[in-house]
Amino acid sequence: MPTFAVAVADHPYPLIRGGGLFLIFIGLGCLGSWAFNKYWLQFLIGGFITGFTASGLSALLPSLGSPSFVHIAGLVGAIVIEMGLIYLVLTKTKGADERTQILSILFVVGLHFLPMGLAHGPLIAILGVLIAINAYAGLRLTRVPAPAFGVADGLLKLGVGCVMLFAYPVLTFT
Repeated sequence: MPTFAVAVADHPYPLIRGGGLFLIFIGLGCLGSWAFNKYWLQFLIGGFITGFTASGLSALLPSLGSPSFVHIAGLVGAIVIEMGLIYLVLTKTKGADERTQILSILFVVGLHFLPMGLAHGPLIAILGVLIAINAYAGLRLTRVPAPAFGVADGLLKLGVGCVMLFAYPVLTFT
């Protein structure tokens, strides 16, 4: 007769699966935007809306526990930081070329994942570092086509999102 483990305590990051779902769809949206450049905005908006919706619907999955004030504050704070930094980047790069603007925004997106680690765990903070390094490299290595860095960004988000959704919650729950 098979036995099943039953969690007796909350997961340290109960929002992790919702974050993973969001990353999967935003990663797919990013990849679509680079693959079908003519419709880049539709893919980004579609990825965001689908990811946001899926993240909210993750509450229908079996609970990993209740998020704490720190989890919620990390999530909200990261979003507020991202909005402020994107405004700053758009202001500072107003006359710059499209490549500089896009890669600068991707750099900021990477940075906003650092405080989000409070809500979703260390994997998303590591993702933030990797995305920021990728965008920084894209800003410096101007001979490499921008889509190479954009696709890497989308693949990083998709991959880490899959781990956060499917594997990491199980691995971290002890």
